[in-house]
Amino acid sequence: MIRIIDNKKVDITDDEFKIYNNLCKSYEVHGGSVLFEDLFESDDNGIILFIKPPSKNFISYEITFFIISIFQHQHTRIMYNTIKELSDKVDQKMIVLDEKIRLLDEKLK
Repeated sequence: MIRIIDNKKVDITDDEFKIYNNLCKSYEVHGGSVLFEDLFESDDNGIILFIKPPSKNFISYEITFFIISIFQHQHTRIMYNTIKELSDKVDQKMIVLDEKIRLLDEKLK
């Protein structure tokens, strides 16, 4: 689901968004969601394209690692979906080819 973090679209799951909100609450003393500012760039689909080095005086490794984790999860989901689509296409093609082989076998007998 697309959510907004640092005025950027980010495609994250509900569980990941809960973690984001918990991190913002736990770092309220340091600005909460402000700590996510200027940490990453994302595209129009909410996919994080790259992660920037923190530019603030206070750096939370927990928040930085969270953004890195989201980046990795997004790209893993993209790879999984691509492989799943290709696998489904191969399965469909195999069904057609198996049927053709069966018909050829019948003709040869």
